[in-house]
Amino acid sequence: MNSIFLRAKHWQLFVPLVVIPFITSIIFGVAVAIIMLGHRVQRPEDAIWIFYFFPILFVLCGFIQFAWFWNVLTKLSKLVTIRVKFPTRRIKLFFFIPIIYLCLLPFFIAFVVEKTAVSEPSVDEMLQLGILGIVVFILHFFSIFCILHTIYFAAKTIRSAELQRNARFSTFVGDFFLIWIFPVGVWFVQPRINALIEKANNSYTSGNEELVDRI
Repeated sequence: MNSIFLRAKHWQLFVPLVVIPFITSIIFGVAVAIIMLGHRVQRPEDAIWIFYFFPILFVLCGFIQFAWFWNVLTKLSKLVTIRVKFPTRRIKLFFFIPIIYLCLLPFFIAFVVEKTAVSEPSVDEMLQLGILGIVVFILHFFSIFCILHTIYFAAKTIRSAELQRNARFSTFVGDFFLIWIFPVGVWFVQPRINALIEKANNSYTSGNEELVDRI
């Protein structure tokens, strides 16, 4: 099975998720302090450009984690040789809803800032902002539910692949919480995924060798 996210070692996922953002945050913090203390800028706004890099780190971490989820749900599930009913359509739908929400959230924030920072909003604009805020509030909590739904089936997929049966929640509740705290849990979950992938690749290679011998 050729999947870079499933074949990656635990530290290879931990470094871009935790180490690089942590070191980068320290570097940016020191840079801001040096710029401000060195009186190279007249106003704090003149150094705000440094913080534009943080959304890039956020997108990088989000991409890695959601790509890992996607590979577990769509590729690792193929290693479950027995018949396990996964609600594939619902899993994929709930997987993409938080991504769409996170992509639209910056536009909502920019809209609110534009309406409130430039001038005092009118009554109609306040009403629009209130309705939009309620919609975003609902979408926010529904996105959290969708993420938990994704974590649930990711943990179920891993455990079902190991047990080769339909795993109950009681058997993968630990995996659920490990994936929930992904940067920490990856040290425990990813080696098991590596073992499953290695076993599957070895079985595939052995099967090809037997086929060649038969021919």
